Amino acid sequence: MSNVIDIDALRVARKNRHVQPVGECRHMHITLDDNGDIVKCDDCGVQLSAYWAIGHFVEYYRRAIAKLTHAQNALNQAQEQGVHLIAARRVERAWRSRTMVPACPHCGEGIGPKDGFGGTQINKAIYERRRAAKKGGA
Repeated sequence: MSNVIDIDALRVARKNRHVQPVGECRHMHITLDDNGDIVKCDDCGVQLSAYWAIGHFVEYYRRAIAKLTHAQNALNQAQEQGVHLIAARRVERAWRSRTMVPACPHCGEGIGPKDGFGGTQINKAIYERRRAAKKGGA
């Protein structure tokens, strides 16, 4: 874990991190008062140092970036696995719903898990030619 945070052209390096004792206020709701340059915790009412507030912001920014990076990596991995797996996951999620079932994109009829979805198949080349012919003739 890096102690250096890059925010565009701004680079913030932390030498030591303060560990918050258990039970103390975490100061999660902060007000910056421009009148007097005061930083105050809305939860416990304590006036905080500006230095501490910057460090607090940097730490939460680092965590948010790590969370976004993790989500982006998961999305990239899902896309690499293929569109067919994403579609299969959507259908499975729809079938697990208590109130909804997936619908055929062509006729709009509902498809239930017991309807034999995937039990019959067609040659992919034939399917693509038929689909192209329907689009060209429509």
